[in-house]
Amino acid sequence: MRGRIEKAVLWAAENGIVNGVSETKFCPNAPVKRSEVVALLYRLDKEPKYDTSAGSAFKDVDPEKDSGRFYYDAMCWATQNDIVKGYPDNTFQPNAYCKRGEIVTFLYRMQNSPESKAENPFTDVKADAYYANAVLWAVENGVTTGASATTFDPAGDCTRGQIVTFLYRCLSK
Repeated sequence: MRGRIEKAVLWAAENGIVNGVSETKFCPNAPVKRSEVVALLYRLDKEPKYDTSAGSAFKDVDPEKDSGRFYYDAMCWATQNDIVKGYPDNTFQPNAYCKRGEIVTFLYRMQNSPESKAENPFTDVKADAYYANAVLWAVENGVTTGASATTFDPAGDCTRGQIVTFLYRCLSK
């Protein structure tokens, strides 16, 4: 963990957004589950209040069974604030790994989906993809430089290091 990731991890740890996987390890290359991502975003926003009576909007998250889980409040908050919309089959899939296209979309929505004037530098980001505007916004605002000069890898699993780097670049300014 060097340079950009190290700064991002230290920033996230100092601000109570992320913990290590142990007292001495962060595991920057480990993929992150969707449940973990919404918990990070919720902590980032200082765990604001939300309408607890609304419960879960997803058929795979049961308020009776899941309300005590670490991600439940975060998922409800993120859903009520249109940060997370779920999958077409009305599931949240808390144990699925978060994709790169998803995390930039979540951050974009947290910033109220601002318009971007950036040109698309990535061959793997189609104009009609749900994450296209989010990726352009992320490029324009220095949140991402892509997986390479010509690809973003929107379907790739987002790692712990990538997520804290995106958060740092988006919000530490």
